Amino acid sequence: MTTTSRTSHSTLTTATGIALFDRWTALWNGDLSDPEAFLAPGFRIRFGNDPERGAVTDEVHGPAGMAGLVSAFREDRPGLRFFVDGVPTVDGELGRAACCWYVTLADGFQKSGIDLLEVVDGRIATVWSVTGLRRFAA
Repeated sequence: MTTTSRTSHSTLTTATGIALFDRWTALWNGDLSDPEAFLAPGFRIRFGNDPERGAVTDEVHGPAGMAGLVSAFREDRPGLRFFVDGVPTVDGELGRAACCWYVTLADGFQKSGIDLLEVVDGRIATVWSVTGLRRFAA
């Protein structure tokens, strides 16, 4: 089986993968400024565990579409705070970075998940995201 990198003749560095994950997390924390700087024009997100929302989220395209999705999501959830859980793992040859994360609500409720970012030309092109209803203690 042959795999190819979609990073257009450049490899993803560990530092860039970590920085993109930090920027991705900041977006979910409400920093909607300049999503075009780190999301590719044809950006897509794929949620792997919510079939009911799948039809809606599959229609999200581009940086503006993602910023709109996050804005609407946060509107209904005051006090929401996302955190990266550990250091993202970066595969420069495949142009991918993955990391666990967790989110807390103002009432202390937590969820966790893992996101896989596919990076093309230094920007996030696709995210695959799976969320769980609990966070495992160390």
